[in-house]
Amino acid sequence: MTVEEKVLEQAYKVPEVEGPIPVTEESHPFCAMKYSRVPLDVSKYGFVEEEYFLSSTANVYDCDVQDNLIIKTAELAYKNRILVRYPQSKENFSGRVYVDILNATQRYDIEDLWHRNYQWCMKCGHAYVGITSKPVNVQSLKNFDYSRYWSLDWTGSERVPFPTVSNSAVIPGTEEGLIWDMLSQLCFILKYGTSVNVLGGLKAEYVYLCGQSQSGAYLNTFVSYFDRILSKGNYKLYDGYMNIVGALVQRSLRQQEHIGMLNLELRHMKPSSTPYICISSEADLSLFNMFLDQGNLLDVTIENSDTPENKCRYYEFPGTPHTDILCPVLTSLDEIEKTGAPLPNLDKQFTENINDYPLEYYICGMLDKLHGWVSEKEAPQVRETMMRESGHLVFDENGNAKGGFRTPLVDLPIATYMACNPDNPEGISGKIEYFSRERAEELYGTQENYLEMFNNQLDQQVKEGWLPEMFEEDMKKWAKTKAEKIFQQ
Repeated sequence: MTVEEKVLEQAYKVPEVEGPIPVTEESHPFCAMKYSRVPLDVSKYGFVEEEYFLSSTANVYDCDVQDNLIIKTAELAYKNRILVRYPQSKENFSGRVYVDILNATQRYDIEDLWHRNYQWCMKCGHAYVGITSKPVNVQSLKNFDYSRYWSLDWTGSERVPFPTVSNSAVIPGTEEGLIWDMLSQLCFILKYGTSVNVLGGLKAEYVYLCGQSQSGAYLNTFVSYFDRILSKGNYKLYDGYMNIVGALVQRSLRQQEHIGMLNLELRHMKPSSTPYICISSEADLSLFNMFLDQGNLLDVTIENSDTPENKCRYYEFPGTPHTDILCPVLTSLDEIEKTGAPLPNLDKQFTENINDYPLEYYICGMLDKLHGWVSEKEAPQVRETMMRESGHLVFDENGNAKGGFRTPLVDLPIATYMACNPDNPEGISGKIEYFSRERAEELYGTQENYLEMFNNQLDQQVKEGWLPEMFEEDMKKWAKTKAEKIFQQ
């Protein structure tokens, strides 16, 4: 068999499914919404939350000197977990499933996609599936609740030898490269599984794969090496891809013992025939540079294309932080502490005047644009990238980056949106410095004039589909609160 034939053979395997894993007073899934920072009862929104374990085999891949895919080790056993949320009623199901490569950067599962789109998913009836993506996260699950997660295994040998407490980013004896076939097999059972179903009997019509930050690098790697092969198969797997942030980096195909936690390199992807939307926040362009051995993300270009061989759209959002560390449905600190991983830094020094640019609303709009591209063959409109000069971004007189995907926040600014916290160069959430009342009145006259201008531009973006209508009033309230902070000081 050729390598491509072996990739397809693995992709079409049906994993053994265990679950839903029981929830008791003593045991519940890590990332369960009942235990988020602000507990969320998804049943009140007509949704079900369940956890399953999947067992199968996966190949470990590598590439030759010509960057062609090769198989390093064939058919290693694995057992992994997924967390699913879906509408209770078949009538309320949109047919869309969004798969989230759970982020491993903090050494525990982070549901970056769900944090961005949970309101939209439950409002629109879309299903969500998060998949654990790395052995170090399996370790944190075992630390969290060993009796629940003891059988999860990424060693490839149906053994569970690695310790339940460790500060290592790479766990000897495990293999990160098992993830690629896991992702294919998960999609296969979501769309074509007849003997198993992890969505309460719902059948996915469209399945989209998403990743953010380190998981965005995973997504780029998966698309670059596997989409071309999967697109030739007898079964259509992922219908589209969305890189929430982290569009300019990728990772190695298999575990590298000598490389640090993120294991990142500059993006050098092969074209994808499946629609792919990629986003960079402004913060990405400096944060990821710190984890690269060589190269500058500001020198990386991504071609916008809508041909049969290459379907890609790339957007950069000026003023935007890397992520939202104050999202109410993030896992609570008490839950994270049980994993043995470091707790997030929520020191008031970093959270005061945090950059709360609501990028999540536009991400949901982009997810709709992706679906339109897939279902209606309507490629989203191209937008310019942020302006560069001599390897640096160009900023306007207000301290905001020029170019990129423009929104009322940067076209009609009442603040400087710092993408990274200047008090902490690694601060992923940035900072806002509001204008003085005198400066705001110089630009807009009155608060009423400002809000009228803001709302008019926002209405146009809703009309064009960049922003879901369900978030329009939230955005207007957000702008009014910010304006009052300045004009009424």
